[in-house]
Amino acid sequence: MEDTLQTLDDLISQFLSLDRPLWSSSDDADAFLEAVDELTSTIRGLENTSEDHVLLESFDLLLERCSMRLKDEFQRLIATSGFDDNHGGHNIKKSRDEDDSHTFVAPPIRDFDIIVDALPDGVATQANRIARRMIDAGFGDICAETYASARRNFIDESIARLGVHAHIAERFKSASREELETQIMRWIPAIRVVFRILIPSERHLCNCIFDGFASYSDLAFATACIPFVQLLSFANFIAAAGQNPESLFRIVDMYDALADILPVADEAFHHEITALRECLGLSIKGIFVALEKLIRHDSSESAPADGGVHPITRYVMNYLMAACASRHILEEAMQLEFGCTETSLINPDRPTSSLAVCFAWIVDVLIENLEAKSRIYGHVPLGCVFLINNGTYIIKKVNGCELKVLLGEDWTRVISAKVHQWVSEYRRATWGRAIMILERDIRSGSSSSIVVEKLNHFHNFVKAICQVQSRWVLVEKQQAMDLSTMVEDLVIPVYRDAIEILKATAVGASYVRPEDVKLQIQQLFKAMAKF
Repeated sequence: MEDTLQTLDDLISQFLSLDRPLWSSSDDADAFLEAVDELTSTIRGLENTSEDHVLLESFDLLLERCSMRLKDEFQRLIATSGFDDNHGGHNIKKSRDEDDSHTFVAPPIRDFDIIVDALPDGVATQANRIARRMIDAGFGDICAETYASARRNFIDESIARLGVHAHIAERFKSASREELETQIMRWIPAIRVVFRILIPSERHLCNCIFDGFASYSDLAFATACIPFVQLLSFANFIAAAGQNPESLFRIVDMYDALADILPVADEAFHHEITALRECLGLSIKGIFVALEKLIRHDSSESAPADGGVHPITRYVMNYLMAACASRHILEEAMQLEFGCTETSLINPDRPTSSLAVCFAWIVDVLIENLEAKSRIYGHVPLGCVFLINNGTYIIKKVNGCELKVLLGEDWTRVISAKVHQWVSEYRRATWGRAIMILERDIRSGSSSSIVVEKLNHFHNFVKAICQVQSRWVLVEKQQAMDLSTMVEDLVIPVYRDAIEILKATAVGASYVRPEDVKLQIQQLFKAMAKF
């Protein structure tokens, strides 16, 4: 055995002393592997028959030296993969990122049904020959780690060519919202390419190189794919970065991207992707809570002087309209609970869905805020006009998009009833007072002087109304026409009765015709509606 050890040591040392890659010569590679096989076989025989631990240790040391050289050769083979910036492609453009000015960014990919052959022909086969010897010698873990280390540059470069960076979360910790949005817009298509092309390609390569050794293939794959996991974790960074309502739409896009890749993702990433979806789902829920707080805390000390639509109303309704376009994703996020990978049948288009309840509650909070704002006018009719305008705007927005289906007809009827209530309050506070002037103390048999006095008071009151309210606004033409008709139907009959009493008590007395009063009312509401 000592002679065998010396013979093998002399033979192997000839290869170990070479200062060039052994795999630059196929004859050297074959001879070296043959010597390693003989050494491994000899050690196994000794382990079963010999108790000479010193001799065994000498053989083991020689095998370790062989394995370290195999490790270097293995790393050199794996590292032969790489990109050539002088590839001559016409559809490649340089990234404009300051830190990635050297990186060529690939154009968008539309066909995901491909596998990237990252190594030249035959290299994977040679790497497999080395992996078998290293695993056989007890250095499987080192072999897997070497694989991951050798693949790191290729994987980092692959990610960079997608316009993103594995450590994107760390690099943009203090970035502005606009910068983060830009990175999210790059991350979404990048993550689809990573999980549909790059990771399956990496899995294929690991399976080829570690063929017959599934556990080491999994270890090599998991270690090599750490940059992909780091890129994936950007979703967690965004989910935890804050709950600004403006971030909803990008987070929904990220959630949708994760939902898209989950069915095709390698099983090793299922738990990670599911957890990230849950984080984004919680962030979406938190954003709607933040929106509610934003509405509640919006200052009630300011309101349009003309009683028009408040900016907070426009913001909230346009926000909900935009969010409604993603209602199926939002409803899924609302239903998703920690630990649940499956959700019940997603149907947001029902008033009892989680999303519908959430949206309805937000509009209720908005109306509550608007009612508080209406009281700062200190003038009931103007406060009513303000509420009528904002309520009509809300109904119009709901009826003009999918919100109508989402919230349902019952909800719309409730809001419409509120608007009718505000219309009634406006009618009572303004024109109810006008007809009270005519109805009070005017009855059949009243003296002509009392009737004339009441009519003059009425005309002065109507004139004052027109002077003040013509500076107000009604945002909907139809609403103005309806209000005009309602006021005419309320005022003109009472006014005609007063005129009839005047005619009966003072024959030939002059008066303003009912038609002129009606025209005055119509002109007021035309002025309010700006038509």
